[in-house]
Parts: sequence; C-alpha cells; structure tokens
Amino acid sequence: MGDKILFRTTENRELKRGYFDIAEGQIHFGTAGKGPILLLIHQSSSSMEEYAALIPYLFHEYQLVLFDLPGHGMSSDPSSAPGVEEFTDVALAVVDHLNIEKCSVLGHHGGALMAMNFAYRFAERTEKIILSGTSGLKTEGEKIEFSQNLKSKKKVVLDKNGASLLLAWQRYVAYMPQAEINDILRPFLNSVMTRMRPFDAHHSVLKWDRQIALENLHLPVLLLQGLHDEFVSHQENLLDIIPNVEREIIEDGGAFLFFDKAKECAEIIDKFLST
Repeated sequence: MGDKILFRTTENRELKRGYFDIAEGQIHFGTAGKGPILLLIHQSSSSMEEYAALIPYLFHEYQLVLFDLPGHGMSSDPSSAPGVEEFTDVALAVVDHLNIEKCSVLGHHGGALMAMNFAYRFAERTEKIILSGTSGLKTEGEKIEFSQNLKSKKKVVLDKNGASLLLAWQRYVAYMPQAEINDILRPFLNSVMTRMRPFDAHHSVLKWDRQIALENLHLPVLLLQGLHDEFVSHQENLLDIIPNVEREIIEDGGAFLFFDKAKECAEIIDKFLST
C-alpha cells in the first residue's frame, strides 16, 4: 500500500462491498477472505475503515465482515440516537443478512461494548470475542462523575476560521504520536465527517451499563489494549470478572490501534482465534 492511499476500504480489492435494508435505511457492509468468520464492530465517530488495514494480514485465513453503523460511514442516518442495544441489533442484522450461523466478534472502544453485548445476548451465535480498548468497571462515584461530564459535553461546532478542526487535528496527533501522517489522517477524517451527522453516538453508547454483560460472558474473551490509549482505564480489573479471559497489551500502541498497528493486532487476533 502506497503512502498516497487514503481510504483502504476503497483501495483494497479483496473487500467486496454492498448494501442491505433495515427499517431505518441502508447498511453498508463489506466482506473479505474465506474461513472462520470474524465480525468487526467499529467505534463511535468512525466507520469500517477502522479495520480495513487488517485485511491483508488476515483474509487468507479468515472471512472478515465489516460494516458501517447507522449514522456512520456510508450507512443511512437513523431517525433518533441509537445506543448499544440498537447498534447490537444492527450487528445481528448483518450476520443474518450474510446467513452466518456463528462468528467471532471484535469491537474497539464503543464497538467493544457492542461486541460484549452481542456475545451476551446471542451467545449461541458467538464463538469468541475480542474486546479492544475497553475499560474496567467504574465505582459508583466514578459513574456519577462520568455521567455528569458526558452530559456537559456538546457536539463540536465548526467555525469558518478552522480553529475547531485544528484543535481536533492536534488531539489526533497526540493520540498517535508515533504514527505516519496518513495513519493519523484516516481516523481524523472519519471522526470529522461522522460528527457532521445528526447524532453523536458517543453519548448514547458510553452511558450503557456493561456490568451484567461482562459478568455473563462465558465464551473465550481476549482483552486488547494499546498501552498509551488514554481512553482506557483499569482494564486489568476485568481479569477478575470475566471467567474465560486473557489479555494482550501493545506496548507502543495508542487509541487507534487498528489504523497504525494493524500487523501487530492481526498477529494477536490470529493467535487467539486459532487456538
């Protein structure tokens, strides 16, 4: 892949893309490869571009299923703000549309919440799950503080002088200090474009209470974390909550592992799924 390639979803010829209908519009999806199936659920303010860099490393051994959540990428906008439950229903709709009986599921950040909810609600359809960039459980005090902070945050408003875009760009450079410029540009553009959609899914997704799902995950679980991911805290605490769990840390990884650490992630994923 050349340095001038921006969107890997459009560059990669192994990825076969299409659409199917749900009640509120169309869902954009893609598949690549053959073999055991891995469903990939992207985080809020992203798209299936988040996982496109994995394809060259995994498509020879696995069938990868990618899709854009409603209000993201090239999927339709919803009529109201979806949360984890609604997004999980869409993940199931993707699996049903492709006539997949059983699959492993990977989610990053908010996508990890949907992955754990998928495994909790549809355990009979799930082989293994990979929870990337997810945190441990909060104390009651931390929950209250987090909820108050979430309510106080407003959707970013663009200004004509571009100051808000510059600030956002500087945040992404800080999130990915070791990444190449295009590997920063991809998640940055994903976020900017998604934040112009009607709903910011961060709020509705992050307020979901994960505790019941976590305590009832009896399938094999892999916890994955970039050591420098500032959005993750106390992930190690989940080792005491989830019965059948292991953990991998990418020492030089940050908040956007699958954009700039795809090879390292693919090696970890393959090791987990193949054993």
